[in-house]
Amino acid sequence: MSAGLQNDRERKRCHLAWHITSRCNLACPHCLRRTPTQPATDLPPEQCRMILESFLQFARETDRDAEVEFSGGNPLLREDLPELLQTTGAAKKAGQVRNIRILGNPETLDDTTVQMLQAAAVDDFIVSVDGLEPVNDSMRGRGSFRAAMHGIRALVKSGIPTSVKFTLVRDNAHQVVDVFRLVMEEGVRHFGMGPLILAGGGWTERHRALTHMEYRQVLLDMLHFLDAAGSRFAAARRAFLAHNRLYALLFHELGRLDEYRALTGMNPGPFGMPQGRRNVLFVVWSDGEVVLRREMARQGRVPQQSFRDIYENSPMLHMFEDGSRIHELAKQHQKDSIRCSACPVAAYCLPAVVGTFGSQLLFAPNRNCWRK
Repeated sequence: MSAGLQNDRERKRCHLAWHITSRCNLACPHCLRRTPTQPATDLPPEQCRMILESFLQFARETDRDAEVEFSGGNPLLREDLPELLQTTGAAKKAGQVRNIRILGNPETLDDTTVQMLQAAAVDDFIVSVDGLEPVNDSMRGRGSFRAAMHGIRALVKSGIPTSVKFTLVRDNAHQVVDVFRLVMEEGVRHFGMGPLILAGGGWTERHRALTHMEYRQVLLDMLHFLDAAGSRFAAARRAFLAHNRLYALLFHELGRLDEYRALTGMNPGPFGMPQGRRNVLFVVWSDGEVVLRREMARQGRVPQQSFRDIYENSPMLHMFEDGSRIHELAKQHQKDSIRCSACPVAAYCLPAVVGTFGSQLLFAPNRNCWRK
């Protein structure tokens, strides 16, 4: 490994996952924000400017590469998003920000917005598509499928890297392959499929979640399709298989684990972060509350506090920052788990942090695992 690549992998990072607005033009029943505990207010523009500057200052003072992710609600509804993106884009051109990502709805994507994204050198724009038109619109609202396809085409045409996120439920499981093929043919770079998260609106909609064996069948159907496609979707295939960790178990059952290992490389550990990487993640809600992870303990509030002050006074943020430590704790939990301790592919599917209790981390195995 070259010294430059090694130093890049070891360099510390900080990531701002910022839900900059509670406003959304959709009302998806499975949305994580559909819970009384989520803030329903937005901060004024001047406070948002202060938050972004505080985060960039934290990155400078701690000598970290910064990553910024704007989401919501729908971040495109913020009137001051152009200003925030301009600041972030300028920091990227200066070498301080490494990556800019947006999770947004495509209905408000027009030529002006696309030009704004280009000017900021956005690295990834993520659009949700949860099925073909009738199924998607039943989940996300009438007209949302056509709007999504229009937005995807505008983004791809402009050269902005585009990803599609698919929330898997019983209603749309039969259309995963169709949506994957469709968006890949439109020029999408990455397709991510995730099961219904049982939080927020997902908890209310939990009756729509797949059983373990139904989830296995979806993975198997996708694998058969990708096998038949050969090299056609090679890059997206590799990322898709690596992202869905239970493919390790499926490949083992099919006698193809060596192939899986060759396709995906070494196990990156929890949170998709390589062991040894030090990364501080600040999750910030639309009212400025800073939490560890979704629905986890509050660590502070910005801009009343700086990110530097929050970080220095949060032992939990320091604990979460240490990827090697999290990895070792996850492995120990796995050894203590009757379900996971004898699993032949345990190294590829470590338990994830699902909560905290005092200063302790709570781990749980993949709830979609079908292995008894």
